[in-house]
Formats: sequence, C-alpha cells, structure tokens
Amino acid sequence: MNAGLARQLMRGSLAASRVRIALTVACIALGVAMASAVHTVHTSALAEIDRAARALAGRADLEVRGPRSGFDESVFLAIADRREVEAASPVVEAEAAVADSTNVVRVLGIDAFRAVRLQPAFLASEASTSAAGFGRLLDARSLWLSPTAAQRLRLKAGDTLPLRMASGVREYTIAGLLPGMDAAGDLAVMDIAAAQVDLDRVGRISRIDLRLRQGVDAARFAAEIQALLPAGVVIGGAASLTGRAAAISRAYRVNLDALAMVALATGAFLVFATLALQAARRRQEFALLRALGVTRRGLLALLAAEGALLGALGAVFGIALGLAGSRVLLQRSGTDLGAGYFGGHGNAFAPDPLSLAGIAALAIAMSIAGALQVARAVARIDVAEALRDRAVDLPRASGSGSAALVLALAGLPFLWLPPVHGLPVGGYAAIAFWLCASVAAVGPLCRITLARIPSHRSATAALALAQVRHLPGHLAASVAGIVVSASLCLAMAIMVHSFRESLQQWLGGVVRGDLYVSASPGASAAQFSQAEQQIIAALPQVARLEPLRYDRLQMGPDSAPLTLVARPIDGAILAGFQAEPPGIPARGAEIPVWITEAARDLNGWKVGERVEIPVAGRAVPVRIAGLVRDYARTWGAVLMDTADYRGLASDAAANDLVLHLRDPGNADAARGAIRTALPHATGLAFEDAAGLRARSLAIFDRSFAITYALEAIAIAIGLAGVTSSFAALAWSRRREFGVLRFLGLRRRDVLAMLALEGAAAGALGAAIGLASGVAISLVLVHVVNRQSFHWSMEVHWPFAALAALLAGIVATCALGARVSGALAVRQEAVLAVKDDA
Repeated sequence: MNAGLARQLMRGSLAASRVRIALTVACIALGVAMASAVHTVHTSALAEIDRAARALAGRADLEVRGPRSGFDESVFLAIADRREVEAASPVVEAEAAVADSTNVVRVLGIDAFRAVRLQPAFLASEASTSAAGFGRLLDARSLWLSPTAAQRLRLKAGDTLPLRMASGVREYTIAGLLPGMDAAGDLAVMDIAAAQVDLDRVGRISRIDLRLRQGVDAARFAAEIQALLPAGVVIGGAASLTGRAAAISRAYRVNLDALAMVALATGAFLVFATLALQAARRRQEFALLRALGVTRRGLLALLAAEGALLGALGAVFGIALGLAGSRVLLQRSGTDLGAGYFGGHGNAFAPDPLSLAGIAALAIAMSIAGALQVARAVARIDVAEALRDRAVDLPRASGSGSAALVLALAGLPFLWLPPVHGLPVGGYAAIAFWLCASVAAVGPLCRITLARIPSHRSATAALALAQVRHLPGHLAASVAGIVVSASLCLAMAIMVHSFRESLQQWLGGVVRGDLYVSASPGASAAQFSQAEQQIIAALPQVARLEPLRYDRLQMGPDSAPLTLVARPIDGAILAGFQAEPPGIPARGAEIPVWITEAARDLNGWKVGERVEIPVAGRAVPVRIAGLVRDYARTWGAVLMDTADYRGLASDAAANDLVLHLRDPGNADAARGAIRTALPHATGLAFEDAAGLRARSLAIFDRSFAITYALEAIAIAIGLAGVTSSFAALAWSRRREFGVLRFLGLRRRDVLAMLALEGAAAGALGAAIGLASGVAISLVLVHVVNRQSFHWSMEVHWPFAALAALLAGIVATCALGARVSGALAVRQEAVLAVKDDA
C-alpha cells in the first residue's frame, strides 16, 4: 500500500472517532505512567543513596563496617598501620532526632585531619582559610551541617541545634556549612571524640574508610583483612550501600511493575476494542481497498500502524505524566516507595532513559498485538459481502477446553520453582499460564453455562439470551477482557486483605504492653540507660517493664544484615509471634534464639540447628529454638532473651520500653510521671497499644496505596474496553435492530436487550474471573509473597468486597452496553433494512 494513502487513511480513521481515540490513548498513558513512575522513583532513590554514599566515601577504595553499636577502635589502629594503606579514616555514625521535633539527622563523627585526605569536602571554605574556623572542627559543642540539612532545619551558622544523644539532649552550635557535602543528604559532622562521648561509644567506631596505595590489589587485600576482623565486622567496596538498597527493594518494585504491566495489557485490550469498532464502521472501506488491489498483508500493516500510533501516543503522554508524577512525589514525600525501604528527604530526580524506553516499547508492542487481533478478522472478510454492508465481526470464539486444561496443568510445575535472584519467577509464570487458561476457557465455559439457562418468556430477555448464546467474536473478546482484569484485581484484593488480616492478628499477639516508650523514634543515637530504666520501673504507675534493644548483625560481606532483637522472652510473647514450635524449650549448652522466616530463608538455617552469630565482636554459638513470624523486618531478625544478650554484650541500654501499667486505663498519669522522673528526656515518644496497632495498619494501607491505584486503573481500563467492544458489536448489528424495530420492539426494548446482554457478559466474565482470581490469589499468598518478602500468612476472604466488586462489574457492563448501543438503535437504524432488498 502506498505510504501516502496509508497516512491519509489513518488520519481519516483517527479523526472520525476523536473521543474514543482520546479515551484509548489516555488509558494506555495511565498504564505507562504508573510503570514509569515506579521506575523513576526507584532509580531516583538509588541515585540519592549512591550520591550520599559516594560523597561520604570520597576517594576511599574500601570500607570496614560493623554492627550498629560499633566495634573496637583497636581494629582501626591495626589496619591503618599496614603498608598497603595510604589513608584511613575512622568514623562514628548514628541517626539523631532533633529535640522537640520529628526531624532526624545523620550524625557523623570524624577525625578531621584524617578524613580530609579522603574527602576534602569535609572542610568548609571558612575552615580551610582561617585558624579559628579550623579550630571549631575540634570543638566538642560545634558541628557542621550539609546544605540539605541546613535548608530543611532552617538553620544557619551561629544557630543552636539540640539533638537527642545517648547522654541526653545536647545543644550544638552550627559552626558553618559544608558546601561540598550537599549530595550527602541530611548530615551533621562533628569531632569524633565528642561524638563517641555523646553517643556513649567511647573506644568504639562504626566504620573505617580506606584508600589503598597505587598497585595494591583491593580484592586480595580485602580477603586478607576479612580474616583478621572480629565477628560481625566486614570489609567491602566503598559506597556499596546502593547495591544492598537495590536488593532490598527489588521484590517490592517487581511486584509493582507486574501490576503496571497488567494495566498496560488491559490498555492493549482497549486498543483492540477501539480498532474493532473502527473496523465495524469501515467494513466497506476495507472491502473497497481489497477490490482495488490492496492485499491482506497491506490491511494488516495498516491496522498494525494504527495500533502502533495509538500505543506511541499513549507512551509519550504516559512517560510525561509518570515523570511529572514521580517528581511531585519525590518533592513532597522523598524517595519512600510506600513500603518504607527509602526514607530519605533528598530531591534526587534520576529517571532511567533505557527503562523508560523499554516501557514505551512494551506499550507500543501490546497495542500492535491488539491491533493485529482485529486485523486478522478484517483480512478474512468476503469482499462482495462487505461491499453490501454486511457486518464484520471477529471469528466466533470456538475455544478449547482441552487447551485450557493443558495451560492450567502447565502452570503447576512452576509453583515449586525456587526464587531466581530473590524473585518469584515461577509464581509469575504460573499466573501467566493460568490467565491464558482462563481466556481459553471462556468459549466452552460460556456455552456450557448458557446452555443450562432456560429460555425466558419475555421477548427482550429471550433475544438477549439467544445473542449471548451465540457469543459472537466481539462479545467473546469482551468476556475475555473482563476475565483478565477481574481475575487479577480479585486476586490482589484477596491477597491484600489476607495480608492485612494476618498482620492485624500478629499485632494483636505481639503488641501486649499498655504503654510503649521510645527514646527517639526513627533514630539510633538516643537510648535508655540502665539507671533510667530502673527509675521508670520504680514508678508506682508501672507494674512491669520490658526493655527492647536492637542491633545490626553483619553476617558476611555479601549478605544482607540481620536485626538482633533483645527482649524478655516467655511463652506469651512467643505465642504472640506465632512461634513454631510453641513454648520455650529446655535450656541446653547453647543460648536459645528464635529466627524469623526471612532469616531462615536467606541464611539456610533450620530449627534445632547450631549456628554462630556475631555479638559484641565475637562469634557466639546459639541454638535455633524456633521460628517466629515477623512482618516488620523483611530481611530477617534474631530474637534473644534480654538476660542472654546483656551477659554477652555487657550492654544494659534499651532503645524502647514496653510498660505494663497497674491501671491500664490511666496511661496519661504514667506519661506524666515518666516526664517528671526524667526531666532531661524531652524527646520521648509515647504510644499505647491501640495507637501502635492503628499506626501499623495505617502504614500498611499507605504502603499498598499504589497497589490499590494500579488495581483501579486496570479494572477501569478493562471496563472501558468492554464498553468500546459493545459499541462495535452494536454498530455491526444495526440491521438486526432495524428488523426488530419493524417487528414492533420499541427503542427502549432494544436498549434493555443490550443491557441484558452486557449484564450477562459481565456476569460470565465475573464468574470465570472469580474462579481464576481465587486460584491466582493462592499463588500470590503462598508463592509470590512467600518468595518475595519471606512472609507466611493465612488466606482470609473479603466476601463483602468481592461481592461489591463483582456486582460493580456486572452493573458497569450492563450500563456500558446500553449507552454504547444507543447510537446504533436510533430511528435511522430502521433504514438499514433497505439494503437487503
């Protein structure tokens, strides 16, 4: 076909249905926007982490990192004196909360004379040009802020910044800013000796940055040093946080991408429905082109080009919308993806052109696939019949029960496939096979179901039933579209509800105290000393106190860190954590610990096994006494009794306190008594059990907000496609409507018939989608979530929500069929009968 003629035909076709084309492009754009926004927020988050890590590392080649509580500074002396090391810088770091505020800053204690050799940006301009400025670097009550922190906290040189440190609230004078550390995020830099005192880490450091001499093999040197390091201290590449952050958030991002792909796939169905309507209206045009010598391949190319154009327009608008939306999200709420993986406040905006191009290409490819499905039917039209204005429909849905069964069985082996690089590839493959099986089963299931429905006395209902029983191509495609969108949305609804109910039950068992007190929410610098714990425990309002202590365990250079949770452990708390086996075992030679499901999966541990974990710089043999459920820590935790931990680490501090009150209904009196007893502790956060549970569920709902949005978009696009498909079917049946009008049916009777057909199609699609969705939800609960996040949960059925969703699908299909067919049954439709003369 001539290129100029093809462009003219496409221009005319698109101009004839501007509203429907705009709807199609908008739906594709929504799917693309969601996918591109997810990718952009994620890449921006990683870019911010990478920039901050590299800004802090400077010209370092390697870093030695230990637990959150730090490690002995003698390790620094042993490494810094080695001949392979050109420069070494010890660092103490912690997150400190601003007193009387919810803001948190990262505090870095450095040896300025050593750190500047690796990162000159640690010296501000005034410090490098004046003796007074340089001297303030060693002042115990002075600190320097990054421009990001100064802007967010609205501080300048000379102002005072009160921080909640381990030794209480300390006020620091802002000595100046560090312009070269703008990429480091919210950062406060102070002298390392002062940081060790204020953070109660005298003799301990958090990290060592190393630059090696020229010619030294970094990998070989790291291997030699690792053999000399204490347990729980590892050496690796500098600025290696980005890779760990990417691994931690990967499963969550992939699940969001999968939902975005559902929206894109449903958008491709809308392209199919739109072009099918165009094909029904342009049947004489296509027949004339065939008569004039245009080949079937030429018609295929024309419709494929139209589909590609729609996909390209949707991709362009979607990418623009996704970039704009991700920028707004980054500016308003930082880089948090909703699941709490990233909590930065930076405004890094780093879209990935290759990923965005891939999303756009996928949208175009799916649109072309939808167009080719229509083109196959158009290419087989009978030219002579089409020139007589005969209706064009897609091939009738013959379907194959055997094909559906084969596809369903083919998906079963993938359920036992282990995760690939932490991703549930097998689970997604099984879902794909079962979706295809559901689509293949549409024809036979609809025929079997409709054959059992008796004819109705009402002429309108009888005609509607007869039409649906024949299941023309457009109608079959509508039912298939409903099945795809409904099954996935129903499956997600079941999975999210199951997760929320399991979380709520878990919170009910774990959150047992009357009042929870945090030394500094969201920060690690502040803590309760043993003396402060004793003061609180002695208050008349407090019946019992349970201290909670957290630390980070580095199991190896390439493994994700575990969280050590030290708390009093008894049968009740193990029951709350849903421990398996239940109860406390008899005490043996090793210290008993309980591990989470993630710790088991990621480390290959088993209940009853003897393992070694790093505590206080030494490898401690412990016995895994049981498995506990934990929805708070994706990458694993180890629970140890407080008495055992304190005996090993000689650490009696606590990060949080769980209080059991003598009068649980009078928590306000306990709060007042604690504030009076600890007047210096101005940054304490109090929360009762009900508030803690409510906040945890609110965080859950916020985490799944983007999931709900993707589900809504997918179902909306699918129903828009159903409406468009019914419009195409109604247009191709104008002659039938004309005959019915001659036989005495009123316009409202014909519209009622169309509404019944839509309701029937919606009910069939919803029923098949429900069965498919239930099966897919089991895969999501027991395979995808299990392999992605290492959480087990029970299936809970949201009967009310499912009923409302199914009823909404049926009602929307009925309304859409009636509205879309209104144009085809207007008075002029009677004139279509004259062409049969």
